[in-house]
Amino acid sequence: MTATTAEQEAPATAQAAPIGPRPGIPFSRLLRVEWRKSVDTRSARWLLGIVAVLTAGSMAIPLIWNSDIPQELPAYLAISQIGLVTLLPVVAIMTLTTEWTQRTVLTTFTQEPRRGRVVGAKVVTVSMLAIAATALAFAVSAAALALSAGLGRDVEWSIGADVAAGFTLYILLTVLMGAAFGAIFQSTALAIVLYFIVPFAWSLLTIVPALDEVGEWLDTSRTFQWLAEGEWDAHAGPIVVSTTVWVLVPLVLGVVRTLRREVK
Repeated sequence: MTATTAEQEAPATAQAAPIGPRPGIPFSRLLRVEWRKSVDTRSARWLLGIVAVLTAGSMAIPLIWNSDIPQELPAYLAISQIGLVTLLPVVAIMTLTTEWTQRTVLTTFTQEPRRGRVVGAKVVTVSMLAIAATALAFAVSAAALALSAGLGRDVEWSIGADVAAGFTLYILLTVLMGAAFGAIFQSTALAIVLYFIVPFAWSLLTIVPALDEVGEWLDTSRTFQWLAEGEWDAHAGPIVVSTTVWVLVPLVLGVVRTLRREVK
């Protein structure tokens, strides 16, 4: 009787184990994975390396042509951003398109079915890259300005809080614009081509006098430049409008497309 009773109770004990949904992947883990995928591929490492070299190498311009370029921190920062705004958005595009381009999307969304969290981790990742790149720009600009001072030149170290914040936002929004293009087009090659062609084509169109006033609101080559130069208070309206049109709207549409797109 005792043996029979024990055998009958065993299944009951196994069935009594709590059964529920598996806990979701912590966002911090998603962030670590997306960060690794963003910086730990051959193409990304090459691009980030070139960005670092261009940012540091661009400091030769104000050091050599010191009579034509003000020896002050804002002027050095303005030159340091050349490599950042050119190539860093490409890294952001690759981060947002990698799942679809490399056909790993099925694996990713099987591990984390909540696609919005994956996109969110990617956006946070490229934002962290933008902040890190901004810190690099400040570091190399300060180092180059110190070298200029060491050569006996009169230098100006002061920088307004509006210029520093505006420069940081300029880099961040430029990178997020690349991420937005990647999110909505979900193809690395297509997103990169359109990222460079569409805003440039729009800038050319605004040369037409009839479109010049519209260009003040939608031409990022103007609005983002005002931001970088710390003139964002005087041009808050155009900056907000261009950011909405070129960053927020495509990013939201990209998230919606990601949530609805069929995974094959």
